[in-house]
Amino acid sequence: MFVVHLIQRARFQCRGLVAWIFVGIIAYGFACQVPVFRFALERWEADSYTLVIVPGSQGELSADEEAVAAFLQSRGSADGPAPNVNVEIDAETVGEGTRASMALSYPLNGVGADAPPIWHGPLIMENARGLVDSPARREIVARLLKGESAVWVMVESGDEEKDEAAATEIEKAFLKAESELKIPDGVLTVEEAPESPDGDSDDVLRSSIPLKIDFSFIRISRDDPAEAIFREMLLHMEDDLEDFMNEPMVFPVFGRGRALEPLIGRGINSKNVFEHASYFCGACSCEIKNQNPGVDLLIAANWEAAIAGSEVAVEKSLPPLMGIGALNDGEGTSADGETGNSFLSLWLIAGIGMVLVLGSILILRKEAR
Repeated sequence: MFVVHLIQRARFQCRGLVAWIFVGIIAYGFACQVPVFRFALERWEADSYTLVIVPGSQGELSADEEAVAAFLQSRGSADGPAPNVNVEIDAETVGEGTRASMALSYPLNGVGADAPPIWHGPLIMENARGLVDSPARREIVARLLKGESAVWVMVESGDEEKDEAAATEIEKAFLKAESELKIPDGVLTVEEAPESPDGDSDDVLRSSIPLKIDFSFIRISRDDPAEAIFREMLLHMEDDLEDFMNEPMVFPVFGRGRALEPLIGRGINSKNVFEHASYFCGACSCEIKNQNPGVDLLIAANWEAAIAGSEVAVEKSLPPLMGIGALNDGEGTSADGETGNSFLSLWLIAGIGMVLVLGSILILRKEAR
C-alpha cells in the first residue's frame, strides 16, 4: 500500500508539474520583460474619481461656491496639472444646510458603484485645494518620475515605538530588495531600441526616466490637516481599516499613483515588504490594469508630459493590456495588415503546451493499466 501511495503521489505531482509547465509557457508567451512598476508608470492611465457637488438649501451655488466649482472643473487647464477626478453638479438635489457640499467617491473600477463616498465636506476653496493636491502627493509624484520603483506611504499610529519599529522593518526590506532584485533581462531602453528594430515592442521602454530598483517611504501623521483628505483615500481602501487605527499602516504606491492595500501593524515586516517589492520589480504580465491589485489615488500630475518626447517609434503597435481570454476577440494584425509574428508565436507556444499536456495524459493512462 505504501508503494501504491508513492506511485499515486508521483502521478499527482507529475500532473501538477505538467500543469504548471503549461501555465508557465503561456504566461511567458504573454509577459513582457518591462517590470511592473515601469509598465504601470508608462502605460496605465489613472482611473478617475467622482466628485458630486450639491447646492445648499437655496437650490443654487453662491458666487464664492461657483468660483470653487470652476476651480475644480478647470483644474489643469488653467493653473496646474489635471487631477484624475470628474466633477458633477447635482442641481436636482438640495442640501439641508445653507452651504453647498461635495462628496468624493473612488473610481468605479476600483471599488464598485455601490460603495459610499470616502469623504464629504463643504464646498470651500480650502477643501477643494486639499482634495486635488497635498505635500505628500506632490512628493510621491516627484519620486516616481525620478524612477523610484515604488513609494511607500506610512500612516503613523501615533505610538512612537510601533511607528519606529515599522520604519526599521521597511528600511531593512528596502536594502535587501535593492541589493538582490534585478531588472528582468531583455528590456530595451530608449537609446537601445533604434539599434534593435526587430525587438519586441512590449519590451521597449517609453521614456528616458531612469530604470532602477529604488524604494523610499513617506510618513504621514494621523492629525496632519494638509493630508486630511489624502488620508481618507488611503484609509477607506478596505472596509475594516477603522478597526486598526492604533496600528501603523503602510501603502505601497507605484505607477501613476496606484496604491496597494496596506500592510498593518505586525504585518509590516521585512519579509512582507520584500515580497511586495519583488512583485513591483518582476516582469509585467500585461494584463488589463484593473485585473491587477490596487486602487488609483487622486493625484494632480501630468504623467503624459513627463514621458512626452522620448517615446520610441516602433513598427508594431503595442497590444492592449489584456489577459489570455481576450485573444478570442480577434486575430491581431500588424501595421501592414498581415498577421503579426508576435501573435503567431503566442499560438505556437500555446500549441506546444497543449501537446505536452496531451502527451503526459496518454503516458499516465498507460502507466495506470
